[in-house]
Amino acid sequence: MTARTIKRYSNRKLYDTHDSHYVTLQQIAGLIRNGDEIRVIDKTTQQDLTAATMAQIIFEEEKRGPRLPVEGLRKIIRSGLTAH
Repeated sequence: MTARTIKRYSNRKLYDTHDSHYVTLQQIAGLIRNGDEIRVIDKTTQQDLTAATMAQIIFEEEKRGPRLPVEGLRKIIRSGLTAH
């Protein structure tokens, strides 16, 4: 399956190139929940922003109401710091 490309513009807007319209973080989360593979890239630099965008989605969802255990988040942070 080919990943759906989302372009992030300098004004922080996100553009779904597959459906040709702007999307929100919530809409991207919905795409992921529906099984779509996504790839977020900076329009200007072509830098891959997928992981940072997914982290931002998790952050926004956690602000609305904690759903992830603190120990699980701690493990993600620890493994992420040593994975590179």
